[in-house]
Amino acid sequence: MPLFGKRNSAPAPLSEEDQQAAAVDLQRIAAGGIPLGAEQRLKRVAASDAPVFNSDLTAKEYAICQAAGLTPIAQVMGSSVVQHGWSNYSWGSFGGGISEVPSMATPWNLSRERSFGRLRQEADFAGADSVLGIELIAKSFLGEAGQVEYAIFGTAVRDMAFARAGGTGARLCTLDAQDVVKLRQIGGETLDVIGHTAVVCAALGMQANQMMGAWWGNTELPEVSRAVSVARHLAMEEVKRQANAVGANEMVISGLRHNIDHHEIERGAGYGRQHYFIVSMHVLGTAVALGAHDPHPHPLGVPMMSINLGA
Repeated sequence: MPLFGKRNSAPAPLSEEDQQAAAVDLQRIAAGGIPLGAEQRLKRVAASDAPVFNSDLTAKEYAICQAAGLTPIAQVMGSSVVQHGWSNYSWGSFGGGISEVPSMATPWNLSRERSFGRLRQEADFAGADSVLGIELIAKSFLGEAGQVEYAIFGTAVRDMAFARAGGTGARLCTLDAQDVVKLRQIGGETLDVIGHTAVVCAALGMQANQMMGAWWGNTELPEVSRAVSVARHLAMEEVKRQANAVGANEMVISGLRHNIDHHEIERGAGYGRQHYFIVSMHVLGTAVALGAHDPHPHPLGVPMMSINLGA
């Protein structure tokens, strides 16, 4: 075979055993699960008294975890790619107005839920009590806002200080190790990840449509401003509901971002163009229980500053 250049032979076909294993994995993933090989590997971690682990923690985070009774055991991940189906963007609302578009939010919410669900499954199979230090990638691809990819990585840890309640899965959070330990020092505990995406369509009214086609100076588009506020309200109300559902008395919002996409159509019959703005609001955070236990490893003291005034 030449050193450089293309291979002349096609890749070797998969054996029947490999094809069967791939089919099983696809079935598991379609049901929201993880590949069988990943499950078996993590179960071996759970069965080991001293597993050799990898993680995303820095040396400082690792030391802080150990001091707080959190023992890292494995790096875990969850991912999901969702293709957006057909949606009605409310193009018929020519008179202007604001309306929620749940079908455009569904790909984001489904991908996030599947990703965190797989992250929890990996942590549970590894025998972990919680996952911290999460790194999150969430983006659209193929140039389409509805084609969504989520990928989440984190470190699964065992809690050597407090026993996990029976029947509950591993606790997930969006906080780094330092913040988790600070919460424990005031008697707080992370419960679960909370998140939601809300999508709102703003159809411009007659005057705003005219402004889009001519120079009117610096003028606010009130429909779009209100759509941003409505989308934020919808997303925050849903994460509050999720926090209440897991028994939280506080929540920490770690991510709040939005996108605005512009669309326009020709109305015909001399009516000019109709402009629409699609506002997507993404919220992600952690549900927290304050007063869940005594401060550990020691109460968080009052910050002090020392100033050396010299001799």
